[in-house]
Amino acid sequence: MNKKDAISLLKGYIKKSYSAINEKIGPNIFRGHLQSLSVNIENGIALFVSNILPDNKIFLDPSIHIDGKNNRPDLLVVNEAKEVVAMIEIKANMGWCRNAKGVIDDMLLNNDKYIKEESLYCEFSREESQSVTYSDKVKLFLIALTDGNCNEKYHKANKEYAKANNVFQFNLFSGWYGELTDCEIEQFADELLK
Repeated sequence: MNKKDAISLLKGYIKKSYSAINEKIGPNIFRGHLQSLSVNIENGIALFVSNILPDNKIFLDPSIHIDGKNNRPDLLVVNEAKEVVAMIEIKANMGWCRNAKGVIDDMLLNNDKYIKEESLYCEFSREESQSVTYSDKVKLFLIALTDGNCNEKYHKANKEYAKANNVFQFNLFSGWYGELTDCEIEQFADELLK
């Protein structure tokens, strides 16, 4: 699928999901906060990556047990040789994470742990478990669906820290979930395709 169509599908998927969580569930039910959209955003990003890289497998929220601890990366991209080529941390927006240093540091720690392990056994709720190879060639991405709820000063600092640590940080869209406009979605797609 071409990049433009994949972007359009992602925006439509998120808009539809956002609309669904805004619907009133009953005339006498008053919800104080909207339900979380984060799972829908993870699903939408997985669909987008799958559309951009149709020959790869997309592991969404797998369980990887190392040293008695369950690790759950948001998304792993696995090539036909069963090698992880990208690890993607997904955030709905960067407002909660005005300083992404902690998230990036956690990504780096997990990356080091996976490199040392080399062979990762990925478990899924409904699918057969799969073993993959993880190396120091894996591209690391921190992406936010939207740059909303965070100012430019923080975006700049986050990008600088990410770049200094070999992490690609992209804010895919601007605006809010119901009316997204393209921001760095094409750069993200281009980096995935390299």
